Amino acid sequence: MWLVLPYLAILVVVVVANIGVSRRGWRWATYGALAVLNAGAFAWGALALLLPTLLVLTGASPEAAEPGASLRNLGIVTAIGSLIASLCLLRPVRRVLARRVPLDPTSPVHTAALVLYVHLASSSLGLLSIGQDWMLGGLQAVQADVTSVVSGQVVFLLLALAGVGLGVRRSLEATLRRLNLHLPTAKQALLALAATVALLAIDYGVSRVWEQLWPTNYEQVMSMSEMLFSQFATPVGALLLGVSAGMGEEILFRGALQPRFGLLLTTVLFACGHVQYGLSPALLEILVMGFALGYVRDRANTGTCVLIHAGYNTLSMLLATHWS
Repeated sequence: MWLVLPYLAILVVVVVANIGVSRRGWRWATYGALAVLNAGAFAWGALALLLPTLLVLTGASPEAAEPGASLRNLGIVTAIGSLIASLCLLRPVRRVLARRVPLDPTSPVHTAALVLYVHLASSSLGLLSIGQDWMLGGLQAVQADVTSVVSGQVVFLLLALAGVGLGVRRSLEATLRRLNLHLPTAKQALLALAATVALLAIDYGVSRVWEQLWPTNYEQVMSMSEMLFSQFATPVGALLLGVSAGMGEEILFRGALQPRFGLLLTTVLFACGHVQYGLSPALLEILVMGFALGYVRDRANTGTCVLIHAGYNTLSMLLATHWS
């Protein structure tokens, strides 16, 4: 449950940013909070970067200094990410970015989204940089349970609703239109079924080839997945995981973020949220899935994306349990 707390802090910043659209004082409060976030991230990155040197100076054994070497990579990426995020607070920089991405350089909401995007991307790259063995060790203490998964997806949903200004800048009806969140038609439901089957087929084919050509990496990633999601290896658990992730992630990524960042950048951010798979074919599958869902969002609606994501997650969990 404690893993959700940072997202709740982000939720507060998002709400303040929405109020700041019409109130200057709240706008400056948004920029101040983002500046504090950037400074904190830079301080943590600098500490992680200097840790190996500090361990050597204190006479630590080589075994004790070994984790510091991995943290150095994490520190470098985090520090660079915080500097890039700080540049995003400058309006001239946002004006340049707005030529390529549909952002309003004067909007505190879009500024917050941009800064948070950079931090999520840099933290994900940092985790990848420490290596899969260290990531596997860290995940042993972070086994997902029903409460943490559902609460995390609820926070994603709240971030999406708050980000588009529900109750501050938009009514419920306007919010649903902005998110393109509508019940799928019969034709769209058939599209969702076909897309789900296609994604499952791709997953099965990639997994079989991956297992044969890169067995060590395959076993590592499967171990990570089992540690994280073993409690969902039942029909009810798989359905709960599928529906919660389908709603939370799709309404946030495809519904709220894709109109601001476009298909490519949103898909990259979606993949950044799945770094537990490390540098592996599974991460490539996430990218393919993200592009497919983004395409469906543009051609149909976010509700259809929810159906695809929920169906894929539920069935892949059940099939994985059956095949194992």
